[in-house]
Amino acid sequence: MNKKENRTLKQSFSYAFQGLAEIYKTQRNFRIQSLIGLIVLIAALFANLSDQEFIILVLTVMAVLIMETVNTVIEKLIDFLHPFYSSSIKIIKDVSAAAVLIASIFAASIGTIIFGRAFFNMPAKYGIILGVIFLLFINLSGFIFKRK
Repeated sequence: MNKKENRTLKQSFSYAFQGLAEIYKTQRNFRIQSLIGLIVLIAALFANLSDQEFIILVLTVMAVLIMETVNTVIEKLIDFLHPFYSSSIKIIKDVSAAAVLIASIFAASIGTIIFGRAFFNMPAKYGIILGVIFLLFINLSGFIFKRK
């Protein structure tokens, strides 16, 4: 039996909390996103939301935090394995950061739909418009960069 198999549940949680402390301590974007997530979930407590809307908000906040965590893991792993500059490594890091951006825009669209209705009686189309604008931006940027 190896040492890993002897790990207790308490140790596993301890390692996970150490990782959480590390990402919170070292990653400014994670701190910002977790603060925004906290504000969103507190605001949700005061909004007249359905159970489904509240669940969607919780999942959306957690998706952004998970993506930021995965992005950090990818960046740290790449820095460890390949400490010198490489255009290929830059692309991997940029794409990983793009995943966080996509999750964040998705979260903003969902938040606009849910909170727009709850606080301002806005139709869902405003959140959808935000998503459409982002997707148009991606497609137009891709078209422009592809031509260069």
